[in-house]
Amino acid sequence: MKKIYPAGSLDNIGFVSIYAKHKGKWIFCFHKRRKTWECPGGHVEPGEDPLGAAKRELFEETGALNYKIIPLRDYHFPEGNHNGRVYFADVVSFGELPQSEMERIGLFDQLPENVTYDRISMQTNLDLVDKKIREYESSSEH
Repeated sequence: MKKIYPAGSLDNIGFVSIYAKHKGKWIFCFHKRRKTWECPGGHVEPGEDPLGAAKRELFEETGALNYKIIPLRDYHFPEGNHNGRVYFADVVSFGELPQSEMERIGLFDQLPENVTYDRISMQTNLDLVDKKIREYESSSEH
């Protein structure tokens, strides 16, 4: 069972996931081979830090050029003994989608029906992002 920690709590981050929005809509990538939607993400390459990996994956899988990105939380999978970090990105602009395993991106009001990974975990992350955005907006109004 996955264990959740505050962002920055874990070392040896091996995987990053980026939940992203553009003009208030969720950005998902359509995987060419799997024929399903997923959030941008991937492995942290040797010599790369998690934030660098998140920025690289966001560009490679969506073409995002201008954005703000923040870490949301860390997680640990005891079964595979690996650590990951979840990010949120607010994307302002895109360039052309680079050649990758992604066929296209889509903008959605909610989680699409045909997703690659565990739907409950993905929805939990969307809800977390929305909560963090609301908290940030209410704190910046004061």
